[in-house]
Amino acid sequence: MAYRIFIDESGTHDDHSWLLIGMLFVPQHATLHNALCAVKDEEEYFNKSPKRNARYREIHFTKLRTERDVRVCKAWIDCFLEHQCHFRVLAFDWSIWDGRYFGDAFEPATLKKRRAYKKWCELLLQPELSSPLDGVPIRGAELFLDRLRIAYQYDVLDHLKERFTPPDHFSGTPYLKRLSHTNSWRDANQCLQLTDLLLGGLKQAFVPSERDAKLEVRDYLQAQLMPLGISQLTPGFWKQYHPKSLREKLPKFSAWCWQPEQKR
Repeated sequence: MAYRIFIDESGTHDDHSWLLIGMLFVPQHATLHNALCAVKDEEEYFNKSPKRNARYREIHFTKLRTERDVRVCKAWIDCFLEHQCHFRVLAFDWSIWDGRYFGDAFEPATLKKRRAYKKWCELLLQPELSSPLDGVPIRGAELFLDRLRIAYQYDVLDHLKERFTPPDHFSGTPYLKRLSHTNSWRDANQCLQLTDLLLGGLKQAFVPSERDAKLEVRDYLQAQLMPLGISQLTPGFWKQYHPKSLREKLPKFSAWCWQPEQKR
């Protein structure tokens, strides 16, 4: 089954308290993509900017304001839950940042953060490719990253390409056959916009906004995830799980609060 993987992140700047890296894994992209488009068609959620050659208006969590924005987001959350896909997040508390885990004392902090970001993306992706929960190996997947994101500036795709595109020893097929930078506003990238939505809803539980539209979408996401065993989206809820069992207990949606292993 051909997977498409979409990457988004939030909180990369120095004034943010949490960094969140999210990945959406979609095995049947056309089915989910068409469902997301159908929601926008029903709501007449169309692009009105002459600067963009697109039929649809982009879902961007930071810009949620209107009741129609909220309706579309809620319907998209329903699409996520109804379709065969899953969402993984790595969360890092910047207050515990210690560059010594990612370089020596004489290297600049920017280089250490660049190295850390690449490692975090690798750690988030590795178990999904090597140990899928359904037992079906993910091979020949396509990975998409928003061109405007910090991961683009940090050459993360080059790192992941080196790590995951060599052919698998047994099948002869690479884990990832294509890695691309793209613009999330394009009509073809509805699933990348869904990644932004899911990550934004989670972020509101880590660092709440004062905007009612964002909080309403967060509360809806949490309510819809509750039957799956997710009673809260806050850091305290996720920290109670060991990283090895997190995916097994919460296969549809999970967030790993990463902490460095203590050096001996």
